[in-house]
Amino acid sequence: MHETTRGQSDTDEIRRKAGRLLFVGLPGTRLDKRLREMLREIQPGGVILFGRNVESAEQVALLNAQIRDALGGRVIIGVDQEGGLVDRFRDICEPMPSAKAVRLAGRTELARKFGELSARALRLLGFNMNFAPVLDLHGGNEENGLRGRTFGETPEEVARLAGAYLDGLQVHKIVGCGKHFPGLGGSQVDSHRRLPVVTHSWPEILEHDLVPFLDLMFHRPGERLHSVMVSHAAFPEVSEFLQAWFRRTAELPSLEDFAQVPATISNNVVMRMLRTAFKYDGLVITDDMEMGAVVQTLSVAEASLRAIEAGSDMILICEQEANFKAARDLICRAVAEGRINVEVLDKANRRIDRVLDIAGGYEHFDADEFRAVSHQFAELKRALQAAENDEEYAPTYGTHEDFERRSSNF
Repeated sequence: MHETTRGQSDTDEIRRKAGRLLFVGLPGTRLDKRLREMLREIQPGGVILFGRNVESAEQVALLNAQIRDALGGRVIIGVDQEGGLVDRFRDICEPMPSAKAVRLAGRTELARKFGELSARALRLLGFNMNFAPVLDLHGGNEENGLRGRTFGETPEEVARLAGAYLDGLQVHKIVGCGKHFPGLGGSQVDSHRRLPVVTHSWPEILEHDLVPFLDLMFHRPGERLHSVMVSHAAFPEVSEFLQAWFRRTAELPSLEDFAQVPATISNNVVMRMLRTAFKYDGLVITDDMEMGAVVQTLSVAEASLRAIEAGSDMILICEQEANFKAARDLICRAVAEGRINVEVLDKANRRIDRVLDIAGGYEHFDADEFRAVSHQFAELKRALQAAENDEEYAPTYGTHEDFERRSSNF
């Protein structure tokens, strides 16, 4: 092969691998010629839909089929379909219950049923990933954006109910994505607007916030957590501890410096804690890189590259097409300049392929079945409401009632 041709082939292959690290949003309800060409040029590994992309059930199924066609079929198509406040399909399907409703009912079998019905609806619409469950602990703060999105106040409660929900999702071939690692329960502001600083100590994080993540990743029966989303919050006390742990003789940055670094681009949180200490080899996805917590201090492209350097596999960029290309091109440039090794891209691509294999193939949209699933959500909400005060409690996940769930138990 001619050297020029080989060099161009290598460049194209790196561009393809870098493009797959992106998880991108689309602007409308149709995939027109321009958007189709954009997808084929960027070749993202994932596409996320929002309410702006939803017109009818049939239209969503068609849009997802068009996305698969444009990208050769091998693509993660995801959505934030938590239920309650975060419900992208409330206009085309019976509104889904919230995690809070599941928490108040406290019934494992109803949490699992919620996951099963959610998965069935998403599969019919052409999705293979749901950015749920939320694994943050409910800290009672109404200003941090969590509100009714959490499954419980204690680690064991979240592990039990979110674990049952996750099983329901994944047994029906929708891959769950636990969020927001390592836990936003201690945050005081909404990361959509600005950077939260979680001042919990390392012992507090380890013994409380991290427990549902660790439980669902490694230490319970049923479907394990194959993907996590990293939060846009700073954890200065945690970062200081991890920095000291891994570099005992190095001079530490100040806590003020650590407080300016979101977990998404923190080598301490992702690479040192999640990848090295916990040995997690699942798919790690960032929260949206266009959120206020990030863009206050960094360009989307630079933040995306730093997230890859920190240990994430996929970068979520939900709106601006210019950011897709800028992030992809900067990652390619970093490989060319030796800032990151191509093996980093290869590992991320392998994790993406693993998730696609777990999710399996797609199926055709069935309007009658979709309506039937929608009706079942109404029945589920009635069952959750009826269960709120019956005090029935039969934990299947987590630990026995008289045994506190702690990270040291792992």
